Amino acid sequence: MDTKALFQAVSGKMHADFKASAQVAHRGSKGTIRENIFRKFLEEGRLPSKYGLGSGEIVGRIKDTSRQSDLIIYDKIDGVTLLYDEHTQVYPIDCVYGIVEVKSGLSKKEFIDALDKIAAFKSMAPGGRVRESRGGATASFPRPRPFGTVFAYNLAGNSMNSLTENLREWEQRHPPELWPNYVCVLGVGTISHQGKDAFQKCLHSESITTESWPLFLEYREDSLWNFYSALHDLCARMRLGPVELLSYYEPLQRIGQFVTDGRFQFRRTNDNVPVRPNEATIAKIVNWCAGRQPISYEDYLLKRFGSLPVGLNSRQVLDRHIYLYDPDNLPGFHQLGDTPFHIDEDGVRPSQPSLLSIIEVVIDDHLYGVCMDSLGAEDFEVVL
Repeated sequence: MDTKALFQAVSGKMHADFKASAQVAHRGSKGTIRENIFRKFLEEGRLPSKYGLGSGEIVGRIKDTSRQSDLIIYDKIDGVTLLYDEHTQVYPIDCVYGIVEVKSGLSKKEFIDALDKIAAFKSMAPGGRVRESRGGATASFPRPRPFGTVFAYNLAGNSMNSLTENLREWEQRHPPELWPNYVCVLGVGTISHQGKDAFQKCLHSESITTESWPLFLEYREDSLWNFYSALHDLCARMRLGPVELLSYYEPLQRIGQFVTDGRFQFRRTNDNVPVRPNEATIAKIVNWCAGRQPISYEDYLLKRFGSLPVGLNSRQVLDRHIYLYDPDNLPGFHQLGDTPFHIDEDGVRPSQPSLLSIIEVVIDDHLYGVCMDSLGAEDFEVVL
């Protein structure tokens, strides 16, 4: 069987269905129909059953949500949906392979819109490593980065060469981690990335670097076959690992350029208003600690309390590193003398500023012990 001829026939049918959808007056309904044409194409056995197809929003481990995604490819076997109805689904990014932005006509404006959506989606991707148990051993590998693609039925008074130039300009303002993996205009051609070596095709997100450059290829009636093949191969080589839902119960939060865990947000005692350190305060903490070496968690506990908690003898815990933010060189509990606490109408509180006020927080994947007695009211902002 001539697979190219088969896909050329399918491509022709998709174009015919696209033209028929022009008879629908409502713009939103027309867009949904056109998204469903491509979705139906994939649902007809062209992706293995473990890949689910949906549309909606994607939730990240940081408190943010991607904009609406036209087509979401997710792990149907081990993945979950946090919300599911006929029209809208919400997926944790852990179980998402990638997205397809579907456009009727790919004008420069629509192309930039699709690129910005892909960048917003890719920026949510968690890093780190995936660990899987295999028999008696545990395997560890880097967590794969999701893909973002664009599929369009037509050009919009422009050309693939101009779109390639639009992409090149857009990529100059964005890091390669956020670049699209593949672009297709039905019946016209595709745009993908080439590596430093002219024969190196950069399809997967990990292979796209600053040395990659966008290349337009005029596949014409074979464009659908090439885009489908790329989409299949993008999925087939990714191993997502388990969904870690606890990461969504207490998601990380972005404060300016920094990502912190939820322990850095609390309520003020005088008015119960939620507050957190502002970006300048976090920068002050990080920069002060950058000029010092982290200490072991064992030394950190000894500095705070003078001894280790009873029963704590795990070297895995005691040997890990922590940055201690203590610019005022405050005393530990064991250095507070005979009256470490003061009792008044407000209750029990330390008799003087000390290391008892420390809050442990993760900032950009590093553990910090931040002495809150060294911060003032101006270091915090109200959480809206």
